[in-house]
Amino acid sequence: MKELKLGMNLSFFISLSVFALGLVALDALLISDSIYMFSFAQMALSAAIIFYIIVGVWAIFSGQSRVIVCNQGVAYQTLFGQKYYIPAEEVEKISVERILWFSYTKLHMANRTLRLWSFKPSQAQQRSLKVLGYF
Repeated sequence: MKELKLGMNLSFFISLSVFALGLVALDALLISDSIYMFSFAQMALSAAIIFYIIVGVWAIFSGQSRVIVCNQGVAYQTLFGQKYYIPAEEVEKISVERILWFSYTKLHMANRTLRLWSFKPSQAQQRSLKVLGYF
């Protein structure tokens, strides 16, 4: 059985980091007592995004969060530790989509479409997926 572990989508995490730091910078520029709730919402959102980035990258590097594609199907694990398996019969196609400057992996199935933002295959992995019949 040939397994492919998809790589970390670095551009996704960089984009989230830039967005979070932009919110922090915007909050630093708009210091005012009249918009305290707006400032609090900005800081809470940026803290949540930064927490998501730290936990997500830590889970990827520790091997707890990954996507494995093989000839029998696709196995993936969410950020919260839930494991899912999709048999190869249900997966019609795997594609890599681009939005602006970052890519994400899209699993096309008969009844739904699953987007994996944190993971994407490398060029060599995309060639291997074509051999397995997923592209």
